[in-house]
Amino acid sequence: MISENLQGIHARITSAALAAGRDPAGVTLVAVSKGQPAAALREAYQAGQRDFGESYVQEWQEKAEQLNDLTDIRWHFLGHLQRNKFKHVLGRVHLLHSLDDMLGLDEMARQAWQGKLKQDVLLQVNLADEQSKRGCGAADAELFVEVLQKSPGLRLKGLMLLPPYDADVELVRPWFKQLAQLASDLDKHFGSHPSLPAPGHWLLSMGMSGDFEVAIAEGATHVRIGTALFGERT
Repeated sequence: MISENLQGIHARITSAALAAGRDPAGVTLVAVSKGQPAAALREAYQAGQRDFGESYVQEWQEKAEQLNDLTDIRWHFLGHLQRNKFKHVLGRVHLLHSLDDMLGLDEMARQAWQGKLKQDVLLQVNLADEQSKRGCGAADAELFVEVLQKSPGLRLKGLMLLPPYDADVELVRPWFKQLAQLASDLDKHFGSHPSLPAPGHWLLSMGMSGDFEVAIAEGATHVRIGTALFGERT
């Protein structure tokens, strides 16, 4: 079932990208595997999936150990990362999607520098200022980027969004548009810098099982899909 689901998702990604005039190769499917057994990840891997997203450090560590023979897996960390867990993740995941507060940024940068590590990160933006979600407000994004420019152990690659939920995906679309516009504005403001994305190449992690096609239409480079691939978590 996972193999068939994966094929179907890739077909939808391709269709959505082509409809938007984009190269489907510019969209990365991150399989949201939290709550799934390692056997399910292995099945997805055998069907061609390489990027997997976890949200809890201990769960990720256990799966990484069980799947350590799959040497080309790319791990993405999606959840809020507590400061006492930084040491377990920094330099060990392909991309950290959830840099979400200034105190965390400062401590993460300090630990990365002390450990002589390099970590690619996305800045999580809370465009709707929802109290239930983490992330910086749009008005604070510029300040975060300024700090990241001075954080040699961290390399900002783009932005991540968890928009307000709505069953009508067209009501979610404006949030995707806003994130893409914010990335464009930051790109123009900061230009080229070694710790920032190359001009015109900001990553946008947005879109999940129910709305990823709309997200792709609005510029998503990474879509985070769990339920549509693995089914409901047990």
